[in-house]
Amino acid sequence: MQHQENAVAARLVLSVGERELRSIPISKPALLIGRRPGSDIALDDLTVSGEHARVQGRGADFVVRDLNSRNGTQVNGSAISEHLLEHGDVIEIGVYRLRYEIGRCPAEGDADVAPQAGFLDYLNDLPPGRTIAVDRAIVPVHGPSQVAVVSRRKNGFFITHLEGLALPVINGEPIGLSARPLLDGDLIELSGSLIRFRTEPA
Repeated sequence: MQHQENAVAARLVLSVGERELRSIPISKPALLIGRRPGSDIALDDLTVSGEHARVQGRGADFVVRDLNSRNGTQVNGSAISEHLLEHGDVIEIGVYRLRYEIGRCPAEGDADVAPQAGFLDYLNDLPPGRTIAVDRAIVPVHGPSQVAVVSRRKNGFFITHLEGLALPVINGEPIGLSARPLLDGDLIELSGSLIRFRTEPA
């Protein structure tokens, strides 16, 4: 298994039963899973403890650790206290399933990535004027209580919900649980933050 910095992206695909809810990139050293709203992955079910489990990096890999939860954590049907994750492993927490996947993350200049950069202008920050360049394969976008990711692909830019109880809103409409294409001039709303997406430098 390769490290994320060596062109590998890791993610968790959240589902309930046969219904896939969303894909969650593992974009920081550790993700807390639990019922509390402040968890990195908040699971709203009484079978889930407030702080249930943690997925965290260990060298070039990721492990999942149960945090002495009330109902336990399973991987591929077996109860675990700690488990080294491999591609395709399924973490089971209450009624939820989190499938661990790793895949190639396109490098700069790769044919699978859009060649141009995009820009995210925060319109109502204090002080105003903050801009983030979307010049990598995945860039997180933060609001006060929401997180989304903007991905740069061969066929353009896309935004996907990552964290928070409400979905991001684009031009007045919630984006849903799937990746939504971004067009030049789109207005993104994240829990009160207004962000303009553009494809041309200012």
